[in-house]
Amino acid sequence: MKKINLLFLAALVFFGIIFFAKNSLAEQNAAAGFSIQPFYQEINIQKDQDKIPFSIEVKNNTHQLSVFRVSVLDFGALDESGGVAFLGSGDNLKYALASWVNLQNDTLVIGAGETQSIKGYIENRDSLSPGGHYGAIYLKNEDRSFSGNQKQNVTLDSSFASLLFVRKIGGEIYDLKFDSKVFSQNILSLPDFVKVRFKNSGNVHVTPRGTIKLIDPFSRVVQSGIINEQSAIILPETFRIFSTKLMKLANAFSPGRYKLEINYRYDGKEDFETNVSSFVFVPPIFVGASLFLVVIAALGANFLRKRKNNKKIKIKK
Repeated sequence: MKKINLLFLAALVFFGIIFFAKNSLAEQNAAAGFSIQPFYQEINIQKDQDKIPFSIEVKNNTHQLSVFRVSVLDFGALDESGGVAFLGSGDNLKYALASWVNLQNDTLVIGAGETQSIKGYIENRDSLSPGGHYGAIYLKNEDRSFSGNQKQNVTLDSSFASLLFVRKIGGEIYDLKFDSKVFSQNILSLPDFVKVRFKNSGNVHVTPRGTIKLIDPFSRVVQSGIINEQSAIILPETFRIFSTKLMKLANAFSPGRYKLEINYRYDGKEDFETNVSSFVFVPPIFVGASLFLVVIAALGANFLRKRKNNKKIKIKK
């Protein structure tokens, strides 16, 4: 029997999809035969609350009974593109959550077509520090499905999760900083995309918002884009890169110095901060028109010179 264990790899890919675009995860789960709601939830804990309950619903879209092992795992940022990875005991657990999560049971049995709930609560002990804490309710299918003849059997692990973004009130630090930007530009072309790198220097997750504007020498906005249309989150003390497509609003016909203006904030903050840079741009149509005029001027000057020479010749005769 050939056995392929995709648990860890599938988890990374699956959670990366959840974190970057949580709506798309529904299609992924449904395609696998199961659906889970919600795929992502934010929970606020007040200082005077002893515990906060939560629940998750799992639906079995297959035609057979399934058994899942339910556990709680801590997670953190996998990379700057928004991927999510599980944390082990040797990792940085400063923003861990699993130790404060209690589940009603650790096994879930779901009949064909049935929907079952996973219930639990987050215990607000003194050891749970203010700020953000992150965990996943992780489901691993205990069944084994086989196909083909026994000599060619393949075993797949069906695993998925729901993410918990917990915020303990009373000591949160919100801090979103602009780090850098990258865009492709030369003197004859304007950028189509801008990659902006932000750093969350606080102790709680934030959702960046903002716009990018390309402004010509006459203060016209010729291109613009929206930062983080997917409402992606940056975990505490991590970096994340957002790629923004710039849409054309007006023709850039004037040569000169153009400004790239980035306005940004995070959800919950009213005022924007701004980063501005500039570069020289010469529209190709302007270069073409200029060359055309130079050629016309040269031809005109040559014509006048020949005409003047012809007049001198006639006078001498």
